[in-house]
Amino acid sequence: MEKKNNEKALLVISFGTSHMDTRKKTIEVCERKLMDAFPEYDFFRAWTSKMIIKKLKYRDKEEILYPSQALDMLLEKGYREVYIQSLHLICGEEYNKMVNIIDNYRHKFDKLVVGRPLLTSLDDYDYVTDFIRDVSLEDTEHDVNRSASVWMGHGTGHMAHSAYAAMDYRLSRRSIKAYIGTVEGYPELEDIIFFLKKDGIEKLHLRPFLLVAGDHAKNDMAGDDEDSWLNILKREGFDVEVHMEGIGEFVPVQDKFVENLRDAIEEEKSMGQAQEADNTEKGKFYGIGAGPGDSQLMTLKAIKTIGKLDILYLPKAKMGGDSTVKKIVAPYLKSDLVLKERHFPMSFNSQEKRKSWDAISREIMDDVKNGRQVGFVSLGDPMLYSTYIYLLDRLVDQVEVETTAGLSSFSNIAASNNFPLAMDTDSMVVYPCTSSMEDISRILDSFDTIVLMKVYKKCRAIIEMLEDKGLADKSIMVSNSSMEGQLVYGDISQAKDLDKYSYFTTIIINKRRYQEK
Repeated sequence: MEKKNNEKALLVISFGTSHMDTRKKTIEVCERKLMDAFPEYDFFRAWTSKMIIKKLKYRDKEEILYPSQALDMLLEKGYREVYIQSLHLICGEEYNKMVNIIDNYRHKFDKLVVGRPLLTSLDDYDYVTDFIRDVSLEDTEHDVNRSASVWMGHGTGHMAHSAYAAMDYRLSRRSIKAYIGTVEGYPELEDIIFFLKKDGIEKLHLRPFLLVAGDHAKNDMAGDDEDSWLNILKREGFDVEVHMEGIGEFVPVQDKFVENLRDAIEEEKSMGQAQEADNTEKGKFYGIGAGPGDSQLMTLKAIKTIGKLDILYLPKAKMGGDSTVKKIVAPYLKSDLVLKERHFPMSFNSQEKRKSWDAISREIMDDVKNGRQVGFVSLGDPMLYSTYIYLLDRLVDQVEVETTAGLSSFSNIAASNNFPLAMDTDSMVVYPCTSSMEDISRILDSFDTIVLMKVYKKCRAIIEMLEDKGLADKSIMVSNSSMEGQLVYGDISQAKDLDKYSYFTTIIINKRRYQEK
């Protein structure tokens, strides 16, 4: 549907069906019930069966989205809150597949609220037991012989297979003349037949315990093949009446899906209020490594941490300039996150730098003590040549601090260029080229692998030194690793005559790179 003036969407996800007759009576009716219950949300549909999606596209030219496609579309349309209700019956394979997809999008939306499937809580089982009791009583009301209803579920190899046995036990415990079995799991049809004969049942009302009366109901349950449930039960001597109704046709089931989403929304509100109360009581400061430059190289933990922040501090090197790290984290920033870009002087004036660190630390401390979740994002790893360390030194004894590692530029350079760093007993050093060339020469002579950082002011001299020491062919130089404008020099001699070098330039030397190990 077209986006209204709304940032909230209702996404109803089901397995799907290629049978239009039952779809209209089940899936679409459940969808309408949810739309009517939540009119303030824009409605969208997704199915988890790629096979059925493909079939309808080929047969009917109908485009139905897979859950990930639907969520991508909602992002593109600008929705910030998505309320999802599954029409699955149990927390089985299809439902968990859906949840895994949704989890990958949680950091991209302000809210992703998911209603549970039909059978999850103990109250759900009691509710559905009452529903089966009422249908069974109506089915058997006018039967002369001893009768019962038999419900055919799909079944699963997933650990959630116990849901069917749990339902069957509830029915038995409450002396309800109804039996549940599965096509692909437990209880099987032969288990049902055992108890039917034990209980002296003669007349059966055969029903699908499925949302829709599609392939399984029409073929496995009531088909003409000799191994259909209908024909097996007839051969066992039972009088069988078929009811070709998916449980999605029944109002109590439709209402349950609405109730489950409403419960999820209320639970989310309660959790939000509790979190807000917790935040008021206790804030926290997070140092977050953003990695070398590519947003996709950020760790999952870093992304999740950003997602729970109230305030995010972003360093910038120039007054009035742009924050380099802001571009990296931009895809993961929620709309209501407060961004505070702060200038950190990159000069040799120690007094000016300390003044900046002190002022920003005080501001962060005030935010945290006001119960806010506050973050500071640093390029690369926050514990390696990072401004964050100066803030940490001032804050670690004052407020609760949690630091999340990030991928360093030299680790990314090594991996992305298949350039080993060290192995076995190799010695390795990470060295900033802010000292004299004599010190750099001593470092080059002392270790097997040398990572030279902060080389931009001495790049030409360092390259010449590597050539003199016969190390040029054992070196790699990269500027702006994983960023826009990345330059890679496998032959570093080619970089010797450049007019200027990027601040983010690193040289790695591995003396044993070509030696036999």
